[in-house]
Order: sequence, then structure tokens, then C-alpha cells
Amino acid sequence: MKYPIALISLAFAPPLAAQVVELNPTRREVVEDPAEKAEPASNPGTWVTTDDYPSWAARAGTKGRVVTNLTIEATGRVSRCEIVTSSGVSELDRTACEKLMERARFKPARDNKGVPVASLYEQAVRFTLPSATQLPEEFDLVMEFVISRDGSVRECQITGAPKNTEKNPCENAPTFEPPRAEDGTLEERRYRMTHKIERLPVGD
Repeated sequence: MKYPIALISLAFAPPLAAQVVELNPTRREVVEDPAEKAEPASNPGTWVTTDDYPSWAARAGTKGRVVTNLTIEATGRVSRCEIVTSSGVSELDRTACEKLMERARFKPARDNKGVPVASLYEQAVRFTLPSATQLPEEFDLVMEFVISRDGSVRECQITGAPKNTEKNPCENAPTFEPPRAEDGTLEERRYRMTHKIERLPVGD
């Protein structure tokens, strides 16, 4: 599963000089203060994900934060990526730039005449691995309630709810479609809902 990536600088790593990754080695002239700034045209959370983590860094639990300066062309594509704040790990820095140039898409900046122009955009990438999911808690929940003729819920009771339950479902019960008998007359109905998580022995 992909997760947006994140970063924290490593205190033991020496600072690195600014690095540049670019499609065109010729430095572009850009409008530093356009009338309309460039904006992401896609979800930035999909530009660099945990799937892009260098395997050795993931195994070692290496984390870091990279700040980049992107050159956005008038077409909305990224043509240049410069590391302005290093993570302290060159491979994380390089991965951030490579993936941003490959995947980031923008609505380009515009001048005061509305013409698309090349501009700069600062983008941070944080490399961090998602924490492990806690083991499920065993419980045997039973919820009983009555749906009235108008669809409202009453006599709602819950037993066996997990300890970490933040909200009582009875307090936020929805309004249902009014129940009807086979002949179409309104009626009341009582329901019981169960939900159980049980730990089982591991087989041989």
C-alpha cells in the first residue's frame, strides 16, 4: 500500500552541498513574483510515497526531511529540482528530486496578462515509515435497538464495546426508512447487531 512520504534530518550526518537534478542543464529564466503563482494540479501526497523509499533506508529505519526548489515550466511540468535543505542522506535527496520531476504536475504561474510563465515552487518531502498497526483487541459487541414507525431509533443499548471506543453509536444513530409490514402498514422492528473479534489458537 502506498503512503505519502515524510523526513527528519539525521543529526549525525554532515550537511550536504546543494544538489541539482534537471531535465535541461541550461538554467531557465523564471518569474520570481508572478501575478498568479503555480499550484499543484495533482495530489502532492502521490508524488513521493513509501514505495519510493530506498530499500536499505527502509530496513534501517532512516528518516529525513528534504526541501526542494522546483522550476515549473509554462507547461506545468517540472524541469529542474534543487535541494535547498538536505536530509543529510544523499540517496533520499536524490529520490525526492527524481520522483518530484517524474510525477509532480502543476497549473503554471501566469503574468499580469494571464500568460503562463516559468516560475519557482518550494516543495518539502518528509521520508518516514508508517508505524506498525496495533494488534486487535478482543471483544464481543452486541447492539440492540428498535426502529420506530417514523424511522427513528429508540431503546438503543450496547454491551461489550471495546475499551478504546470513543463514541457511543447509539448517540449518533441514523434515521432509517420507516419499516412497513407486507401489507404496507407502518410497524416497529427490533434488531440485534453483533460484532466479535476473537483470538484463536495457532494450529500445528
